Amino acid sequence: MSIEPGTLLVVATPIGNLKDITIRAVEALEKADLIAAEDTRHTRKLLAHLDIRKKMTSCNEHNESEKIENILKLLQEGRTVALVSDAGTPGLSDPGARLVAAVRARGLDVIPVPGPSAIAAALSVSGFPGSEVYFAGFLPSRHADRVKRLKALAGMEVPMVYYEAPHRLLKTLKDMLSILGDRKIFLAREMTKRHETYISSTVSGLLAEFQGREVKGEITLIVEGSREKSDNMPDMDSLTTVIESMMTGSRMPVKQLSAVLSRLTGISRGKIYSMALEFQESQAGGKV
Repeated sequence: MSIEPGTLLVVATPIGNLKDITIRAVEALEKADLIAAEDTRHTRKLLAHLDIRKKMTSCNEHNESEKIENILKLLQEGRTVALVSDAGTPGLSDPGARLVAAVRARGLDVIPVPGPSAIAAALSVSGFPGSEVYFAGFLPSRHADRVKRLKALAGMEVPMVYYEAPHRLLKTLKDMLSILGDRKIFLAREMTKRHETYISSTVSGLLAEFQGREVKGEITLIVEGSREKSDNMPDMDSLTTVIESMMTGSRMPVKQLSAVLSRLTGISRGKIYSMALEFQESQAGGKV
């Protein structure tokens, strides 16, 4: 593997099974003068498995901005730096984007060393067409922010890929059922590891599957895109505004309002009814 002096190597590492490391990734880690790792403790285990001993520095979401200048200095001196995250590819729901942008801004080389990817792995066994998807990454941890994000994505017509932490899975599925409806969904958990699990279901089915169970392991979800008419469909924020305007000072029953807006927009009556009830409860002092 030929590497020009002063190059930042963005190296993909295994998402579970350490045997998935690529030959080029091993060479990159061996030739690097410094390894910038999301968590040095995690990467040290990988390096021990590969029998590689290298100087490391942490580079994560908390200190990335602070580490940039030092790494830039090393690159400008002609050193080679390998950037790795705990699993998969840096910059994809992992730290790295700010460092890469800064290195490119200085006119220095940034070379990818591709490899394992949770997105590609999950899509390949999901049965969803992979010709066009939307990568949504991690949803916000706060309920209100998560609901707002899901509403913004509700009209997306292509499959959506989400990452989720195990302790938030049930909350996320409940919000998806409320906002997106009972769509087809695919779950990949602990991919490439001993207890890897793959489930094709619906949102309600998956919710029932994990209800009352302790959920462990990293999770990738692929959710079916919207099947509703989109010719004149407003975005969800606009629809919320319309609902709130029509309900303010109006005596029109929620069911009637839902039916009217459903005919006008092509959005399901049930979804509009749910949004209208949320607004009605908020006006009465209830929790949205």
